[in-house]
Amino acid sequence: MSDVIDRLQGDTSTAENWRERVLDGVGRRLDQMLASKEVTDFSGEAERATVNAMADAVLAANRINDRLGAFYTTDRVRKVLGGISRQAVSERVKNDRLLRVTTADGVVLFPAFQFAHGAVVPGLQKLLKVLLGAGVDGWTVAYWLTARLAQLGETTALDVLTSGDTDRIAELEKLAADDAAGWHAAA
Repeated sequence: MSDVIDRLQGDTSTAENWRERVLDGVGRRLDQMLASKEVTDFSGEAERATVNAMADAVLAANRINDRLGAFYTTDRVRKVLGGISRQAVSERVKNDRLLRVTTADGVVLFPAFQFAHGAVVPGLQKLLKVLLGAGVDGWTVAYWLTARLAQLGETTALDVLTSGDTDRIAELEKLAADDAAGWHAAA
């Protein structure tokens, strides 16, 4: 799967190409499930439920993609950060200096929004230390960074960081500390 994610990073295919690739992938996965006897209900009701669940999953994935954007594999992150080692990537994750998420099926990914010009977005590492230090997972932090924050005029944390406005960045850092404290207390 990670190879597919890297391959599709800059893909500007048409809707028809996307449709064909998705149908091909779904067909292969269904064949695997049938061969392994994971699917045993072939009723019309099960068929309709399956089609509806797949359509719902496509819509949910599209909403996530619209909000979070692209994701990089570890190898892609290594390249983006100038050819650093896998160990260096792991160390940055371990020290809360790089945001990593893990999918439900165990694929490790890195939101591309955290990188700009071959480095981590300036000021983000400070936020990551605070937010991840609260013990929440990477998905929670990814959503927090891309949420429109009422306290900051409906802008996202990433927008504030890239603005370079030191007063707003200080306000953002305080908001992050307050939210992290609340998360930690709730845990």
